[in-house]
Amino acid sequence: MPNWMQALLGINRSFRVKLILSLSVIILLSFGITGYLTYQYNLKLFEEEISKQFSRTNEEALAKMELKVQEIIRISQTIVFNPQIEQVIKRINSAEDADAFNLYFDKKQIEEQIFQIKSDAPYITGMYLYDLNGNPSYFSYTTSTINNLSDEVFQVISSKLSDTSGNLVWTSMALPSSVEPSGFRQTIIIARYMKNSALNTYGVLVMAMDESFFSGSLKELTKDGTGEVYLFNNNKELLYSNVTQNLAEKQQLLVNLNQTQVMDNHLFVQGESKATSFKLVSGTSLTDIRSKNKALSQRIVYSGLISIMLTSILIVLSTGKLLRPLKDLLMGLRKVRSGDFEARIEIRTKDELAYMAESFNAMAEQVGRLIKEVYMTQLSEREAELKALQAQLNPHFLHNMFNEIYWKLYLQNEKETASLIAAISEMLKYSLMPVRTPTSVREELQQMRNYLKLQTELFEANLETIIQADEDILDCEIMRFLLQPLVENVFVHGFRNKVAHKVLVIRARNADGFLEIEVTDNGCGMDGSAISQLLGEKGAALPQRSDGRESLGVRSVVRRIELVYGSPYRLEIMSVVDSGTTMRLLLPYITMENGGLAYAER
Repeated sequence: MPNWMQALLGINRSFRVKLILSLSVIILLSFGITGYLTYQYNLKLFEEEISKQFSRTNEEALAKMELKVQEIIRISQTIVFNPQIEQVIKRINSAEDADAFNLYFDKKQIEEQIFQIKSDAPYITGMYLYDLNGNPSYFSYTTSTINNLSDEVFQVISSKLSDTSGNLVWTSMALPSSVEPSGFRQTIIIARYMKNSALNTYGVLVMAMDESFFSGSLKELTKDGTGEVYLFNNNKELLYSNVTQNLAEKQQLLVNLNQTQVMDNHLFVQGESKATSFKLVSGTSLTDIRSKNKALSQRIVYSGLISIMLTSILIVLSTGKLLRPLKDLLMGLRKVRSGDFEARIEIRTKDELAYMAESFNAMAEQVGRLIKEVYMTQLSEREAELKALQAQLNPHFLHNMFNEIYWKLYLQNEKETASLIAAISEMLKYSLMPVRTPTSVREELQQMRNYLKLQTELFEANLETIIQADEDILDCEIMRFLLQPLVENVFVHGFRNKVAHKVLVIRARNADGFLEIEVTDNGCGMDGSAISQLLGEKGAALPQRSDGRESLGVRSVVRRIELVYGSPYRLEIMSVVDSGTTMRLLLPYITMENGGLAYAER
């Protein structure tokens, strides 16, 4: 038997056994309490989440059903306010002695009008136009699913219309049917008085529809087979339900439901349509949710018991080996804490503790090395800073040299050459400013004048340039070097194959609160794929320059606008092949406080 096991079973045996048993009991109690609280919390969380999701589903189903109801309202209004139908009915009512042919002809006209309207509503299983005496004198249509409406049915419908003034009345009735084994078919009845523009009643419109008119819109609430739906009209009468058992008992409870409620192991939610005043109550079963949660809790308990047993065994097996290596690790940590990074731990075992000792030794070595590297990095950064300061002197030296050359040429009366040197000097001075430093539209356009002057004098003798800018936007703030890539793109691509007269126009103005700058040319133009490449749209490759390199100028403008301003500010490109291109910048309209920025000396 190993020495550490003899020590474990020796003098300190009772203490260690008590310690292990105490730890096991504590872990077991903690796990039991945690498991119970987790079960209750998960159950509450699941019910809350299901309630939210089911409420959204209920609202979506109510919105779908509302669209179909609006369609029925539209169909009824199309019939009621049809002037031809109204005129024919008036003619039938006034011509009491009309012969059979004229009466047949008039009814045929009504039939043609209604069938033309009904062709868009195949879900209508019956339609009737009653006169004021309760007779379907004008039009009668039914399918094989239901029989013709009896006088008793019309009397029920008429009683519901008595308190209305032309509005639709929705109700559900069991009508005689020759295709149903029970002899009756539950049918949705929609009725309204037919009133003309003078509010005179000239008939009654009755439509019949199968319950599938509603069930199709509410199928998302019942697709799992355990859902319940109840649809009530504005008079709190039940129009449709997929539940047939104990319907009367729940109806009174659900019609007045105004919040989420658990009833008969179902979670019920409600929603009301403002347009139709219909109320939809739907319920989903909680049995599956609770059974799944219970099974999950049982797995947690079983896993916890197994973990406790394994933990107890591991405590017994690892106590002896853990003591001496941990003491060495503690001593090493104290040395490192005091600043001795040369401290190392002797590796006594070949298990996880050995890995900890190796990791400690590697950590101490790495920390010592990192301290040296940080010190060397600081020295390197100081040296790099000195080199950067020295590199900054070179552009300023060139700027000063250009100024000297300018004055020498100017004094020698070489004014044209001197003006080119001055333009280059101003562009160099402008480029010395950091790209993050904002500038004004006035300064940006001046740099474009310098650039165009160089292009005109050196490369483009037949170039016509026009720069137009409203006075009120000249002092607006703009990012530096936004126009340069756009104008350069015109010369690199737009005028690449153009030999005749070349025209470049730059316009800047205030457009509905935006700073709008357009760069327009009469060059070769481009197609949609080239525009997508320039704008960097998803899936578009980088555009290529004439020398084969990737063109990044215009894309850099797009990216900078996205990073600094964001939506809705952007670059737009409109182009027609062989007819020129317009690139439009839409930027924020920001006025600079001092009417412009001066160059900062570096």
